[in-house]
Amino acid sequence: MSAETQMRQFELKLKKAIERVKLVLEAEKKPQLPVDVHHSYEDKFTLLERGSCLAVASLANSLEQLGLGGEKLAQLQTWAAANAVSLRFKSKETCQFLREVTRDEESPTKRVNEVQVGGVAFGSFTSKTVTKVTEFFWKFDMAYELEAIRGVGADDSDRLLICSRSGHVELKTSTKSSPHPETKVSTCEEVNISFLLKQLLGSPATPAFKIDRLSPKCRTPRRNPEVQEAVNFGRSYLTWICKVSKYFERLHRLHPQRSTTPTGSSDLFVPALPLFIKGSAKAGSSASGGQSLVLLGEDAEVAKHVVTAADGNRLLGEESRALGEQRANLMEVFPDDGSIYTWMESFRALILQHSQQVVVQWSEMIEYVEHMLRMQLVAAIGKEVRPAEFASYMRFHYRKLFREAYQPTPCSFAIRRSTKHGPEGTISIEEEALGLQDESSIKSPICAITAAGRTPSTMTFPLNASTTISFGGQVHLHAWLDHQFSGQSSSKLSLVSRARQFSSFMVLIGRVSSSTTFDPKYAALVQNKDELEIPLELSTIPTPKEFKDAIESLSPEQQEFAKAFRAMQLESTLFAVLVVQIKPQLEKLLNLADDSLTKEIKLTQDLMQLFIKYQIPSDLLSFTSDLLPNGHGSAGERLQVVKGQVKAMHDMIEVEKREELEQRRKEEEYRRLEEEKKRRQEEEAREVQLRLQDIEMLQRQSECMDDIMLRGDEMASTEKFYRKAKKSGGFFGGMGRALSGAVQSLGGSSSKESCRDRDYAPNYEAKMLCVQTAAPRSSRRRLSAVAPSSSKDAVALPLRSQAPDLEFEATAAEAPEPQASQPSEPSQAEAKPKSAQQPPSQPEAVEEALEARDYTQVPKQLDEQFEKLDPDSSLRPTIINPGSTWSKRSQAALLAAAQTSSLASDEQKREKDAAFDLLDAITKSGALPLSHAELHIIVAATHCFDKTVTETVVQDNVNPIAKVERSSLIMASTVHQQPAECLMNESSHARVIADSPQLFLEDATKAEPVADLRAASFPNAIVKYERVLMKFHEVSMHTNGRQRQLAQGAMPEMQDW
Repeated sequence: MSAETQMRQFELKLKKAIERVKLVLEAEKKPQLPVDVHHSYEDKFTLLERGSCLAVASLANSLEQLGLGGEKLAQLQTWAAANAVSLRFKSKETCQFLREVTRDEESPTKRVNEVQVGGVAFGSFTSKTVTKVTEFFWKFDMAYELEAIRGVGADDSDRLLICSRSGHVELKTSTKSSPHPETKVSTCEEVNISFLLKQLLGSPATPAFKIDRLSPKCRTPRRNPEVQEAVNFGRSYLTWICKVSKYFERLHRLHPQRSTTPTGSSDLFVPALPLFIKGSAKAGSSASGGQSLVLLGEDAEVAKHVVTAADGNRLLGEESRALGEQRANLMEVFPDDGSIYTWMESFRALILQHSQQVVVQWSEMIEYVEHMLRMQLVAAIGKEVRPAEFASYMRFHYRKLFREAYQPTPCSFAIRRSTKHGPEGTISIEEEALGLQDESSIKSPICAITAAGRTPSTMTFPLNASTTISFGGQVHLHAWLDHQFSGQSSSKLSLVSRARQFSSFMVLIGRVSSSTTFDPKYAALVQNKDELEIPLELSTIPTPKEFKDAIESLSPEQQEFAKAFRAMQLESTLFAVLVVQIKPQLEKLLNLADDSLTKEIKLTQDLMQLFIKYQIPSDLLSFTSDLLPNGHGSAGERLQVVKGQVKAMHDMIEVEKREELEQRRKEEEYRRLEEEKKRRQEEEAREVQLRLQDIEMLQRQSECMDDIMLRGDEMASTEKFYRKAKKSGGFFGGMGRALSGAVQSLGGSSSKESCRDRDYAPNYEAKMLCVQTAAPRSSRRRLSAVAPSSSKDAVALPLRSQAPDLEFEATAAEAPEPQASQPSEPSQAEAKPKSAQQPPSQPEAVEEALEARDYTQVPKQLDEQFEKLDPDSSLRPTIINPGSTWSKRSQAALLAAAQTSSLASDEQKREKDAAFDLLDAITKSGALPLSHAELHIIVAATHCFDKTVTETVVQDNVNPIAKVERSSLIMASTVHQQPAECLMNESSHARVIADSPQLFLEDATKAEPVADLRAASFPNAIVKYERVLMKFHEVSMHTNGRQRQLAQGAMPEMQDW
């Protein structure tokens, strides 16, 4: 169940209790919910104090009903002054066998049988079923006692009996197995009630719960040591009540006659109510007389709206009356017959249940007061503030806090050669607000504290094992402060690079490993409307205080290891982005004048294509003095020479392309002819197979005819048969002519033509077939020997049309081997650029002060400042790492639609290799330094809050704006190397000094260097102010009147400044 739902249910419970309170109090008194009454913040403290006093009194009266009252309570109060006092409940149970009883048990069902003879009834008899039952009886004894102990209760004098009782009952079972253990001694249940006794003062005891509002640990009416101690006591007391109540419930279930009897109503009146009462108060107490109740003392001052002591005592009297009524009812239902469960056990169980309700309502009352604070804060703002909305406010707050020269600026930069040139594109670190659905959720550049300067010397980075590239240019140091509430960040970051059409630049991402070394881990070329988005992942490391506390108990070797590893982590917080412009470097590489390629769009595109796609050496394109007659031409002449060389290179590439295309065409034609030849051969083979099948069929027919004619009866003799066959040309001659005609009918040639074509036969079997068809008078055995026996032995017959194929085979055999052409690379993607605004320029003195700065010392300086100036230990150094999957939006052509693709590790590796190849070309493998490069160093920190924004304000009574404001001033002071008071607007001085005075306490050992830095960086007015301030402090050290007058005379000068 959520806290919001619990509070709604508690309000319903309060509304129900208000009706009961109206019956108890006087008619002119009107109890109301606190949310319905206008009250002050102090009234919430008083409301919680009065409600807690009523809860303490109610619990004390409940213990009095159990036997702890009068002298016993006074003795426990004396013990609690010096020792811990606890309640201990212990019990013992025994179960013994009594007897075994066997009895006959008749069945409740009777069976009647009638006797009839001839349909006439003569009589009837009745029968019953009798069961023999054996029962076992047990004696169950119990004994319990509730006592108060001092300390651990080692001596008899440290124990005080509050109540005790013993009883027994006879149990019956159907088996001879004990229903309970023979002897059982339960674990002693204890609860410390020292807190409750300390709230009762004097004799008679009076509750005096009070919140120390002046304690530094007191934050809100709910969050203070006294209330927290009450909450802790309530939790432990509630646990003890539940355990003891379960024991009495068990006794109730074990009693054979009383297990189904109700134990009384548990819905009793609870006086601990957070109510405001309107109406005039009348003097006098209204508690019932004759009862020794713990009542509220007389009010020294009658607080407005809060329940008065007299009204509170009336509520306590009503509670006592209701308990007395329940006690009388239980005495009638459960008589005292010495069994294990009588009216005493029932009433004590009821008291415990009522005490449980008091503790629960006390806890709900405490949470209800804090819930009111939360609801009032949300109502004042209009909604519950989320981390992203808090970050949006801080950007608004920075505009009022910092001076104009030190304002946090959007981390977005135009990539341009100078202010006179148009930008090639933009690079920015953008954030996406989490949990917002309005215009604030649109990605926008982060606001970072930025200091611009020059590199102290030429910086380098390794391109490969043998190449090192140097660069110089402007350096931007950005400090970004993130906020986390309850582990939830306000935004997601991404590094976005956008290039304009016909523009290009290079982005390298890595770390600054030393004062002169940049270590790139990733690289990409952005050109022609490309938009490259790289997600950035944030991870925090422990604060300086957390780190020192963690290694405090380690050995020296372990501490040394931890410190070395932390040093590496701090250096890893220097996230760096190097931006390299391509056009100026191309002009330098080709020996052209400055701005020669600014308007040469096609030439620039051709050069990029030659370097990236074809990887042409720069020496083949650059201008040299031997290319002109006079040696050194004008800028235009040099440009024309380079254009000519680029054109010649393109012409050569075109010739190579045409030759490659012609070679590919020949290879394709050769492949086509080969496939055609193979297809014809397959068709001819199928045709010959069909012919051979026909020939085999004719052979079988001729054999059948020979057999028939040889066996004919009409032939008188063999001699007569041969004579007739000789006259007709012979049997085999006629058969041969028939075979020849069959071949011709199937598309073949005649016998003579077949013999002429036998020279084209591809194999021996086909030539033999030609001879067979040409000589029809050959024997049948010879014919069958020459013909193939199956289709798989068939060979294609030669045709005259095959002669050209044979000639082509000879020609193709002389053709050269095909050569693999170099595949063309895809065109570069394009993305839409986005303009960015340059940050406001820093003062010249500040820029000069930053020239000799070692940026690798910035994380260490920030760490030292965090430890010194952040007493909450909430600022954590943050490491920025590129995400694993990038996004790239590009256009394949000018009229093509933009497409978005994802770049995983393999694609990122290809992007890096392509960028490094281009760097190698335009720097001549490191021989030429990069002249137009900008280095952006980003250092981040995260201010971590343990709770949400609302809980931080409501529960901790902390203004997160002031905390984050202090953190931003710490970072700004380190980045700009200026004291905090020089960075702020004068209107914020007083407020910041009150919230964070430690920012303005200068270390005596560092006073002189700071003064020198200010003198070098700021106007003479600040130096004058410091001299006057030092003079004032020097004069104030003395006590004579003249020197005091000098000190007072110095003050107007300070005020005028």
